[in-house]
Amino acid sequence: MRVLAVLFRIFSLLGLLSLAGLLWLKFDTQTKQQISFLDEVLDDAYTVLQSESKQWEEINQKKSNFNDVYEANEQIPEGEDNLLSLAVDELRTAEDVIFRNQNYRERLDLTTNEYGAGSLYWDSEAKLWKVSDGYKLESPAGFQDPFQNLNEFPYKDVKLEDGTIIKGVPRHQRLRTVIGMFYKDRHDRQSQVAKLRSMIVTRDEELRQFQNMWAREKQIKEETQDELADTQIKLKGVEADLENEKKERQNEKEAAEQQITVLNTRVAEMETEKQEMLKVHEAELDELNEEHKQILAQKQEEIRKADADGYKRGIDEMLAKTQGGEVAEDEISEEVNPFMVKKDSTPIPVINEMDAIAVANQKQISEIGAPSTIARVDSKSGMLLLPFGQERGVMQGTVFTVWKDKREAARIRVQSSRDGYLLAYILPRFGEPQKLRPGDSIYIIPEEEQSL
Repeated sequence: MRVLAVLFRIFSLLGLLSLAGLLWLKFDTQTKQQISFLDEVLDDAYTVLQSESKQWEEINQKKSNFNDVYEANEQIPEGEDNLLSLAVDELRTAEDVIFRNQNYRERLDLTTNEYGAGSLYWDSEAKLWKVSDGYKLESPAGFQDPFQNLNEFPYKDVKLEDGTIIKGVPRHQRLRTVIGMFYKDRHDRQSQVAKLRSMIVTRDEELRQFQNMWAREKQIKEETQDELADTQIKLKGVEADLENEKKERQNEKEAAEQQITVLNTRVAEMETEKQEMLKVHEAELDELNEEHKQILAQKQEEIRKADADGYKRGIDEMLAKTQGGEVAEDEISEEVNPFMVKKDSTPIPVINEMDAIAVANQKQISEIGAPSTIARVDSKSGMLLLPFGQERGVMQGTVFTVWKDKREAARIRVQSSRDGYLLAYILPRFGEPQKLRPGDSIYIIPEEEQSL
């Protein structure tokens, strides 16, 4: 019995020692896990914060410069660089040395993650917390606690009645997640601050533009007010000058109206005199036309007699030649034969200037004739071209006497008449047609042919 009691005591003592060793081993493991976690968190924190970097001194200096420029709010002349824009560019360059550092970016990506159930395990040999194989860490969505539902995410592994094990999320994993949220929020806040600085600079540049515009407008306003004062003074002088000018113009207007009245009266008197002169002129013109008609009638009668005598003389010559005799040339009278060359021609009737103008403006050639010019003359063919035709009533077969230098130069018969010209052949043994030249000024009188 004593032996059994001794053995029982020995086994009890060994059990107590084993239990104590197990508790100590578990405590030592937990201590190492906590120390490793704290060391890792502290190292990450100082790395993310870049606490050992000397760049923070430059960043603080650039921040101070930016704040000083912003608070000074000095007026920037138009065309010069914006000092606030230069200050924010220098501050951004200084901060990029920290926030674009590769070590900072890598550690930020590693720490800003959500460490869920089963994401980490303790490597007792390496004495480090490591990410489980095949587990992909993701960044937390927002700031809400992703493990606040303890039924779904308990602190320790829980075995259900059906044997299913719900993996727990220990406090150190929860702490890793929330610290990562702080790091991410810090980085986002820094980006927002940099963006706000840029927005402030943009708004400041716009404000400077409006300030410059306001300064220019103020200067223009002051100059305009000064000019307005000068203009008002000048305007008063101009108004006085205008008043005097207005009176002078009014006096000139009254004088002009009086002169216009006198002129209108004179115009009316001259119009009356004109009407009386027209009546006298028309009476004289009618008298001249009547006198000219009588002269033409007398001349036409003489021409008729001459044509009859010439025709008779031609018959006598033909009969004499038929019977073998001759007619003496001396017995032929130039007054009887109109086709013989006349040495002494009757001068053209005298027409005054007013009658000549009236004759030239008639649409048709009247009995008193009309002035013209020779467009073309062909002595070989005996043809003559004049610059008028049907538009003035000239028809084919019409006979005209052509006067040149107040002498009868030729007699022509119209062969063809068109608008704008007529073609006539020169009748033989009358006048001196060989003296007619293109461009000669002539006077033509229509002749009425007489038949036997």
